[in-house]
Amino acid sequence: MTAVLNLNFHGIGAPTARDFGEGERGVWVTPALLEATLDAARHRTDLTLSFDDGNTTDLEIVLPALTQRGLKATFFIVPDWLGAPGFITRADVRTLAQNGMTIGNHGLAHRLWTELTQAELAHEVTQGKSTLERLTDTEVSTLAIPYGAYNDAVLDELRDHHHYEHVFTSDGGAADDTSWLQPREHLRAGQTPADLERLLGGLAL
Repeated sequence: MTAVLNLNFHGIGAPTARDFGEGERGVWVTPALLEATLDAARHRTDLTLSFDDGNTTDLEIVLPALTQRGLKATFFIVPDWLGAPGFITRADVRTLAQNGMTIGNHGLAHRLWTELTQAELAHEVTQGKSTLERLTDTEVSTLAIPYGAYNDAVLDELRDHHHYEHVFTSDGGAADDTSWLQPREHLRAGQTPADLERLLGGLAL
């Protein structure tokens, strides 16, 4: 067992091509916080990095910054959003995969899974995975739950009927890297590199 901190990002800068409201604005971080996080990750083996939704900043800002530092990350993609304003395209997903990034499932349409029937949930999970696998010609073995919203029914469906090495939540805190269910720590608007230092120093890894 190794303790890790799973750090998660959404967009970098500010949403301009679209605005889903205050909730989304709250998880777009400054370029300075991204840079500080990637610099820290270069020197630690107890951090993982992920980026949700497939925002255009994944290609414009994040991929070059990762490549410059020799880092890898997981990008949790929503297939139904590909090509919409503010989101990357299908070709961009292939570019991420071709550059050694892991592509993960974030649900076909980013619905609230706790409000779905079992059949609807199965469709969201299965079609999201199969679409991404066709796009990248790679196996998709990780999943991040949209909105971080889950209950026993969601976990039972994922555990009993789908095959994922890890399922990521939004619970926060450190994780056991061998666990199937993985909490993530979301970085947020307004946080600074100093806040990151406190976060990294304050969590027992």
